[in-house]
Amino acid sequence: MIEFDHIAIGASNLNDGVDWVETQLQVKIPMGGKHDKMGTHNHVLSSGSDTYLEVLAKDPSAPPSGRPKWFGLDDPKVELSLYKAPRIIGWVCRTKNIKRTLALLEDLGVETDLGKPTEMSRGSLKWKFSLRKDGLIPLWGSAPILIEWSDSKHVSNYMADEGLRFKKLHIETPHKNALQNLLWTLNFNDDRFSINKAQDTCITATYQLKDGKEVSINQRETRNSI
Repeated sequence: MIEFDHIAIGASNLNDGVDWVETQLQVKIPMGGKHDKMGTHNHVLSSGSDTYLEVLAKDPSAPPSGRPKWFGLDDPKVELSLYKAPRIIGWVCRTKNIKRTLALLEDLGVETDLGKPTEMSRGSLKWKFSLRKDGLIPLWGSAPILIEWSDSKHVSNYMADEGLRFKKLHIETPHKNALQNLLWTLNFNDDRFSINKAQDTCITATYQLKDGKEVSINQRETRNSI
């Protein structure tokens, strides 16, 4: 019912986030655009078949959005962590019918609140996004955010491709059982994904660089491996 779509990296300002990602992953990540409804802007880069990497930050030139920003960007704890350094702020899964998917969770009594389908756009690109009123990501930030693209051809096909390839995703969370139940209910089945129980949430994404080396980035550190 849902499939992995992309990783979002947050930053206190967009230039810092882009510089950090380009240094860690040895790529150039082009400008995406502005999200008028959220008061944010981004850079995006393809990371393989039907997946991409996003760098996201508040847009200082945007007028007040009148609601909390997505990915918890208005939360003081998130703001403080991003002031220290850019980091992964969320992972996103796509669904063909977000309204029906969220209704299923409610019908089955799943307690995790992913929010309501919200219309989004960036330029001519349009999609629906699961968004809570408070803008926060449930299960201490470990739950996936849902997205429904309006175009049948995945958006990554229109992005620059520098040979970066998504390899795996690992989540540490104190809410392991709740996250597993949520993903089981949503029929998420991906061999690249793993979960461990831990005191704090930490999302780690591993990418293969053009030279074949793998680099893991997360909310605490960057690790290199062969």
